[in-house]
Amino acid sequence: MKKINVIDLDDTLLPYDSFRLLIKGEIKKLNIRVWFWVVCRKLRLISGTLFKEKLSRLFNKKYPASFYKSFAAKLHKDLNPLVLDLVLSKTDIDTINVLISASPDLYVKELVSLLGWEGQGSFFNGSNFIHLHGNEKLKWLHHNYSKVNFEYNFSISDSSSDSLLLEEFKNSVFWTK
Repeated sequence: MKKINVIDLDDTLLPYDSFRLLIKGEIKKLNIRVWFWVVCRKLRLISGTLFKEKLSRLFNKKYPASFYKSFAAKLHKDLNPLVLDLVLSKTDIDTINVLISASPDLYVKELVSLLGWEGQGSFFNGSNFIHLHGNEKLKWLHHNYSKVNFEYNFSISDSSSDSLLLEEFKNSVFWTK
């Protein structure tokens, strides 16, 4: 039976939040639409999920695939070597590493490709936005990597919203800086 390791991206595999980095770049470019959604979120007029959905739609229309490839390459250079070494120490020929992130799949899929892993970021399923945060990560995992077919070997995350996900694995680490 294949083993599976699940890795969180932001503030775990990366020492920062990748979505926040993307937004900061847009704010510096004085992107008015991004400013609008940031202000709405800061004032708590919209949820975190709606915020990610609106900005994901905006970024999806604005940038070509090459932008996300270069953004993912920058993220790849910034991976936390301690976390990467820990994951690789739990990986053998029978193990699949799966990155599951609340950050947009626009660039998560590019980073997964660079790593040679599998994975998913928050995505659109038709017109519905699936925010892979908390229990949505667990639902996605169970749907795509059932315990019937995979041994849940190792997981790592910094977020308390992933506590149920971490409990599913034989070995898990709650990562703190």
